[in-house]
Amino acid sequence: MISNPVPGVFEVYEWSLGKGAEGFFVDDIVRELEFTPEEAGQIIAVLLEFQLVRRSGGRGDAFVPADPTAASSRVLTRGELELLEHEKAVSRLRNDMERLSVLFRSSKFGGGYTDSSGIVKMPDAVRAMVSDVAANASKEIVCMQPGSACTAERLAEVRTWTLQMLDRGVRVRVLYQHAARFDAETRENAAFLIDSGAEVRTAGALFGDITIFDRTAAYIPADGEGEGEEEGEDGAVVVQERSIVDFLHSCFEHVWATAKEFDTRRAEIDVISDDMKKEIVKMLISGAKDEAIARRLGVSVRTCRKHIGQVMQMFGAASRFQFGYLVKEANLEGDV
Repeated sequence: MISNPVPGVFEVYEWSLGKGAEGFFVDDIVRELEFTPEEAGQIIAVLLEFQLVRRSGGRGDAFVPADPTAASSRVLTRGELELLEHEKAVSRLRNDMERLSVLFRSSKFGGGYTDSSGIVKMPDAVRAMVSDVAANASKEIVCMQPGSACTAERLAEVRTWTLQMLDRGVRVRVLYQHAARFDAETRENAAFLIDSGAEVRTAGALFGDITIFDRTAAYIPADGEGEGEEEGEDGAVVVQERSIVDFLHSCFEHVWATAKEFDTRRAEIDVISDDMKKEIVKMLISGAKDEAIARRLGVSVRTCRKHIGQVMQMFGAASRFQFGYLVKEANLEGDV
């Protein structure tokens, strides 16, 4: 680690520039600048560390000044790397402490703790925390997963702690979007969960990605901020305020009540497409853009636009403005 300059370092460097080519000695600093021998020795040590001076080739105990431009490119770069590593270590420690704090508040020892939420930024800390909470769940987990599929890594993680909970008699309910029925990997995972005892359904649109354990804690992904090697990955917002968790759970129950059982034997293309089209009509009437509709339905923008074209063709509309007019003219807003 690069040390901070001791008093007099830069003063001595400026003074050394007026010396001859033969250089200067530690005794010269003591005699001419009135530093003590101990202070002069510390100053020389720092000047050498900063590479602002070098030993004279002709006289081993003499020193001559060096070019600060070349020295700064070497020393400061090293210092910046050391600082970056230190910041990463502090960030990891902070997130580990946040994770342990959340676990403490959800344990029997922290029952009286009043904080309602927290943010854990490091993805590794989030995964460890969720695994710990899942290992201690005793009643139920509900999970809402928007999008047509999730990564193979996440599927493997979910399988692991889901099987552990099911073995302990914990009820597991999972909600996907209808689009997930057309993804082979998600269909395979859904079949595995159902065969293991979990309940899986799909809905046309979900309001967010959320997991709730025992109706005591909710985990919501937070956008990654690009810290170190975790760049681009997500952390999580952890909510433990009972009224908020109850509200989120009721939202899940509302969607669950009208969701369709995930029949993994067939894709039910026509039925699901109808549900998607109804949702598209609602969002088109509200003025939503293609990208927003696609995100809500968990499909690509290209697939979304294909559905939009089919819906508009059904109404004989050549434009979105004409489509909205025809729907309102036919008084169909309440039927879609």
